[in-house]
Amino acid sequence: MKKLLLLLVLSFTLSIFSQVTNEGTPASWNLTQKAGLNAIALPGIDIKKIKAEDDINDKLEAKPYRVGVLQKVNYGLDNAGAWTQLPNGDRIWRVLFSSKDAIHLSVNFDKFLLPKGAHIYLYNDEKSDLLGAYKDNSNNEKQMLGTWFVKGEKLWIEYYEPKDVQGQGILNISSVIHGYRMAHTFQKGYNSLEKINESGDCNHDVDCPIGADFEAERDILKKSVALLSLNNGYICSGALVNNTSQDKTPYFLTANHCYTDPNDIDSNPALYSMRFNWISPNPVCAATTNSTTSSSNITSGGSTLIAKNPDSDFMLVKLNNAIPTGWDVTYAGWDRTDIEPTFEVGIHHPSGDIMKICRDDTGAIKATTGSEDVWLIGGTGAGVGEGWELGVTEGGSSGSPLFDQNGRIIGQLFGGTAACIGTNDNDAYDLYGRFATSWDSGVISSLRLNNWLDPLGTNPTTLNALENVLAVNDEYLEKNISIFPNPTSGFVQIRIREWNSDMDYEVYNILGQILKSNRLQNNEILDLTDLSSDIYFIKITEVETNRILVKKIVLNK
Repeated sequence: MKKLLLLLVLSFTLSIFSQVTNEGTPASWNLTQKAGLNAIALPGIDIKKIKAEDDINDKLEAKPYRVGVLQKVNYGLDNAGAWTQLPNGDRIWRVLFSSKDAIHLSVNFDKFLLPKGAHIYLYNDEKSDLLGAYKDNSNNEKQMLGTWFVKGEKLWIEYYEPKDVQGQGILNISSVIHGYRMAHTFQKGYNSLEKINESGDCNHDVDCPIGADFEAERDILKKSVALLSLNNGYICSGALVNNTSQDKTPYFLTANHCYTDPNDIDSNPALYSMRFNWISPNPVCAATTNSTTSSSNITSGGSTLIAKNPDSDFMLVKLNNAIPTGWDVTYAGWDRTDIEPTFEVGIHHPSGDIMKICRDDTGAIKATTGSEDVWLIGGTGAGVGEGWELGVTEGGSSGSPLFDQNGRIIGQLFGGTAACIGTNDNDAYDLYGRFATSWDSGVISSLRLNNWLDPLGTNPTTLNALENVLAVNDEYLEKNISIFPNPTSGFVQIRIREWNSDMDYEVYNILGQILKSNRLQNNEILDLTDLSSDIYFIKITEVETNRILVKKIVLNK
């Protein structure tokens, strides 16, 4: 099957949400004395056997893309690691895992409950890759958590517990995932010739030109797509979807075949994690040049299975917590008319790589393969040479959305044989499960979409996208306040046309951390020159009315 991708969800600001803030540092990094610790060595993996299995599985349809091998363990606060008492009465617990030649490591907690004030960090031996802090807002009713990836063959987990909640934390690690491949690198011995980017050279980064008739839609819809980690060694792609109440319920659409063994505790959707807005700042468009990564690492984890059906290969999960109002994401719209599109666009993460885009100008046609109702792009029935005109999909793209010419989801990737031949595609076919079939073909609500995406019962045939950040903006402030220039090289001016009451401003980075705040002055010029080139958000609040305006600012020095 097309290789499947992982995605962690991002975290921005003020809501209670299972989020990774990537702020601060572990307490042990500032200690000169701490308890000694020996690494727990995991069993080695047979990389040649893994490679042989992947050579077969990567060619199969409806087969998730593997990036790691799950190793079962059973280690917690009482039977592993070491405690260090701090001078103020607080304490830390650390455990170290080692898995030879791994390129990344992640873990699953089958018992996870943090008291108020406690937190967890994960980091590598070089302290060059830090994940956390996970805090009590990561707690959920299932008391489970799957983490994102940390680079390297050694993984430290550090738990900090304040003295006033001593003994209240519950932690147990049920598995460690040994990562052997991911977009930019492979484990030693996997390939005879290692590459920087695994996805083919004919791929186009998502910000590459896609056509004037879709550029505006692309800039909105790419913010709905995420890389999905199933936290069992496999990955997929998918997208947030809107519903008729437009209340920002965090539904996430992906493929049914991404749902692996339901009897395996480590395949539980409660362990899923997602990464949004992983977009290259310097797009590479069908060239041998490697894409550059983004400093953005907005991730989140934890979901609940809502519905799935093999007849159109769809799975709908709901994130366990609401998405914060400041996240720059989109809830994609959809079209269930089942009318063949004039052209269609796919947005995805091939092979766990940075976000890519593809376009077919000849229009997908309806087809059936086995028991699945699908859209067929290229191949028999669509005409020779009528595959993708721009880019392709690959393994890891599975579950990614297919948008019609109006920018609405009409399906999600099931499989296919499209691939790169150098910087050109092979004109082979791809298959997407049809949204219209997913809508109401199931006999119960857990087999169809309409109960969840149409809670109002209005039965519409189409629904437009909903932008998360812009949707919370007050209409009056939107018309009354200008923030420019954008992009900026370091200074932005805030101009208010009608001044009615005091206003405050806050500057956030993409992880939701407040970097600057103050009372706003009219025609104020904000100095951002001390910040690095990246995406930021300026939030303006009218004090008397609590009206809010949030604007995204691109800093490009």
